[in-house]
Amino acid sequence: MKRYSQEMFLQSESGYCMPYSAEECDPKPLLGFGEQKDPKTGKTFFHHGLDLTANGAKLLAMATGKVSGLGNDPVHQGYVKVRYGHYEVEYGHVEEVYAGFGMDVTAGQPIALSGQMLHIGVRFNGEEIDPVEFLGMIYSNAMSSSMVGSDAPEGMKVQTDYDKDLDEIGRLMVRYLPSYMDELRTGAYKPTAQTEDALKNILVQGARKNYYFECLPSVTNPLGLSDRSALLVGIVQNLIIGDFLNYLAVRHTVFLSSWDESQKKKMLNEASDNSGFIDPLKDFRIDVRSFDVPRVASVYPDNAGIRWWTKAWFNNREKGEDVIEISREMAIKFIQGEISKDAWLERYYPKQMSIYHNAIEMTRKQLLGL
Repeated sequence: MKRYSQEMFLQSESGYCMPYSAEECDPKPLLGFGEQKDPKTGKTFFHHGLDLTANGAKLLAMATGKVSGLGNDPVHQGYVKVRYGHYEVEYGHVEEVYAGFGMDVTAGQPIALSGQMLHIGVRFNGEEIDPVEFLGMIYSNAMSSSMVGSDAPEGMKVQTDYDKDLDEIGRLMVRYLPSYMDELRTGAYKPTAQTEDALKNILVQGARKNYYFECLPSVTNPLGLSDRSALLVGIVQNLIIGDFLNYLAVRHTVFLSSWDESQKKKMLNEASDNSGFIDPLKDFRIDVRSFDVPRVASVYPDNAGIRWWTKAWFNNREKGEDVIEISREMAIKFIQGEISKDAWLERYYPKQMSIYHNAIEMTRKQLLGL
């Protein structure tokens, strides 16, 4: 099996898109990559790409890229080549071309019109690779908006202890994941020693058994895991989801709706025993600046990962504030911690933050007797 690497993951600021819409044409493979038999002569030959039915579909850019070639040849007739990072993709058997040489393109932008079939050839740093692997990565990236349960390669059957609650956990992550990540980053919350040790051990075992980079890495499968690593993925998901639920219990007193009182009590007791949450009263000093109002910010994309929105909750309000559309660039900066939570809220929810600051000031005056 071919070994891949992390550098083969394609980054795209504009998102990801399949080469044409399934609504225009149901894609069916006609001829695969590698050693093939000529359907007419029966002779064996090496096919340098993948042929699909296209039926005159509009061809689209699959990511942020640049048109690197245009022309005709005896085999593929009209063709367009687009460079996506270290990849160069050839669209063959095209009848009309909408893009010029050297033109910058973004995911979903029409670049050509196909004939009855489409030939796709893919090279990474000049080396031919199977287009099926590349298209699989593009599809996985385009579907990456789901936050729980589908972060394994397509077809991998991953089981966790939380399968029946995945929809609810996904909704909780939309609301609380940013604050969870922020407190992990600042050290306000720390996973239990048992969780950290278990994660280290399973990742080391995965490396020893060569589970990583068996297929092209993608947004939802950054380590290139294949279906034989389903058990490893399931264990990691159990540990991470369990720690997230631990955080919700000790920090926000939030539990899964399917839990009964005994399960809630058990979770709180275990969290307290394991000291997963850093006591905020440790080294306690009176400081009016420590008065605060709970506030949470979150970002999330559409199914294609192209359009992004942000939402906020103040003072533990269940409904939260109105959703605001943002750029993908800003969303990535927030996720990577380049923009602080308060700076984010000041930018997109200035009115609510003004009320928040007024509340802090009024409380300060009351405490100081001003």
